[in-house]
Amino acid sequence: MATTTSVARRIQASRRLVRDGATTDDVDRAKGRIDAVLSAFPGIVAERSGSRAQDDGFVVTCAIGTGDLGRAAALAVDFIAERVGAAPATDADTTRVRCSATQFVQLQNSLYYASELQVGRRPTATLSEPSLPKLLGRALGAFVYHYDSARGEDRSIPQLAVWANALRAVDAEGTDQRQLGRRTVISKRVAEVVVSRLERRGRVSVEAKSLPGRRGKARIVHLTQDGRAARNAAARLVDTVQEDWRQRFGNDGIVQLREALSSVVDRLPLELPHYVTGYGAGDPSVTGGDYVLEDPGPPRIPAHGQEWPVVIREPGSVAADLPLPALLSQVLAAFAIDYERERLGHLSVVSNFLRFVSDEGVTLERAQALGGVSGNGKTLHERHLDVVVEPGRARDKGRRVYLTPKGRRMRDAYPHLVTEVEQGWCEEYGDAVAAMRSRLNAMNEQFDDDLPDYPDTNGWIHRLWFD
Repeated sequence: MATTTSVARRIQASRRLVRDGATTDDVDRAKGRIDAVLSAFPGIVAERSGSRAQDDGFVVTCAIGTGDLGRAAALAVDFIAERVGAAPATDADTTRVRCSATQFVQLQNSLYYASELQVGRRPTATLSEPSLPKLLGRALGAFVYHYDSARGEDRSIPQLAVWANALRAVDAEGTDQRQLGRRTVISKRVAEVVVSRLERRGRVSVEAKSLPGRRGKARIVHLTQDGRAARNAAARLVDTVQEDWRQRFGNDGIVQLREALSSVVDRLPLELPHYVTGYGAGDPSVTGGDYVLEDPGPPRIPAHGQEWPVVIREPGSVAADLPLPALLSQVLAAFAIDYERERLGHLSVVSNFLRFVSDEGVTLERAQALGGVSGNGKTLHERHLDVVVEPGRARDKGRRVYLTPKGRRMRDAYPHLVTEVEQGWCEEYGDAVAAMRSRLNAMNEQFDDDLPDYPDTNGWIHRLWFD
């Protein structure tokens, strides 16, 4: 894994600048890096770009190239300048940004973040067959689709993810909310949201209780009568869909798929969620970034956010009896973790969004459908500088959305990186990977074409308002 400073630490440093102002060291580092950043920003003509100091701050000059890459670069410079509070001015093919020392450091940091410098690199490649995570993701998505179709309008039966990531893990005598997050391997922030909304829905009650050796009061989650009925109904429906899949895809094929998936899950060092879920309601990453850096182990603990629970798999634990969606989810989450450790984007984002944005960009309407981009500068991919959006009125869905250099690098690395991770898995897990791929390939031919390549990891949390 790359040993560069974590994203979380860079964000903290940026916030400190806003609060305290730039130090001399901050400014010196930015002056030393700005030329390299501009050189690593396709669409900016580095030979005619640079920065100079003034009595009241700095002027950063960005000569903009032609074509779609130039258009994307110009939009990025304008967006970043406005975000840090600087004043961009465009003259012909050149944008000049006048900024204070603090703004200069922030501008350099954000240009760096949007550039190719802070992401990995992989050779150009093409895929001759569906990637393994696509096959896993479409299979899990198909199971959810069949589950939802079977429950229909009956909202006494919860969503599959609600059962997998909450209801099934609550003991008869109640479960500490912290322990619930560990049992289901969801972050503290997700657990808090889910419990709150389930309480409002009447499926759980929460008791504040003092526990020995614990400061303050613990939040003990209890299933209500409605919650117990919902949990049991979901478990029965999962069994029904699994039986339907045996009829639909052949019992022998399902047995072979389960054996292959179980073989991988049994060898994973960590427990992973029974329905693959993002770190937060608006964060699609599995582990929440790299605030806590990777521990090579053994066992290897991936880089993760402060609130992601690290749950070591108990020796001798067997996955063979787990429901099929739990097996699919854990294997997909494990693949996503290995993919994301290479700093080339979240697998869910690249799979469902970035891969479908060409250098010519897409309309805002298309970007909204694929990646939730709104054009207001506040959505996930705008804030993280994966994309930039043409200015205009909110109602104008024809505004174009372009990838930043970072976004293009993440898009272009996908074919090689998924192949690289799968090859590593073949060495690690042996014939189980080929068997898994074979069975999933055969099943994929019968899945609906409109299934996403990666399942919706966060939508189930938002739907708890209505379900």
